[in-house]
Amino acid sequence: MDNKAKIDYLLFDIKELEKLVAGMRDAEVYPVSFFSQTFDLAHKILNDLHVFEEDQIEVFRKQMEEHLALIKTISPQPQVPPQPVILEVSENEETVEEKPAIAEEPEKEIHEERPVVVPEPPVVESTPVTPPVEKHTVSIHEVLEKQNLSDLRKAFSLNDKFYFRKELFGGDEAKMSKVISDLNNMHSYEESVAYLNEKLNWNIEDSTVTEFLKLLEKRFH
Repeated sequence: MDNKAKIDYLLFDIKELEKLVAGMRDAEVYPVSFFSQTFDLAHKILNDLHVFEEDQIEVFRKQMEEHLALIKTISPQPQVPPQPVILEVSENEETVEEKPAIAEEPEKEIHEERPVVVPEPPVVESTPVTPPVEKHTVSIHEVLEKQNLSDLRKAFSLNDKFYFRKELFGGDEAKMSKVISDLNNMHSYEESVAYLNEKLNWNIEDSTVTEFLKLLEKRFH
């Protein structure tokens, strides 16, 4: 799903939340369903924003890698130091020739050859370096999301339930409830996908199926 479609889904959920809250503006007593529906929508909005943020971070990381690779391909040109020039005057002093200066070789001194004794380097015992343990800070949002994903019924917002029931289960509430109950008893993502292929034979390229599988995958990570 491209960024434009993600933004459209996000705006749709925000408008639905706005309608629910605006409908209770003049009410003195709020029904229990109001709080459950608004909480589900708010959780769905936060989850979509979190996924969108992760996608953008991945895009920035790839751009940075490409930028660094481009910099490595550009090697600096070596600079050649200028050669000193000396002026040589001929005997008749009428012409002056420019010649590059040639460094004179120093006279070699004769030294008596003596054997060179190279001291052995001291043995230094290396101490193994323990890599630092990376600490991962778990946010309250991640804890709540993990708890909700332990039961797929809580992972779906009110919009998700209506949408998936209509598009994937033909509007059959009992069928959807049975499938979700069976998925809650699965122990891996692979086992869950195999179950769906066997029972429902979904088209894996369908965008609605992809959205359902994303929620299912997060349950095991």
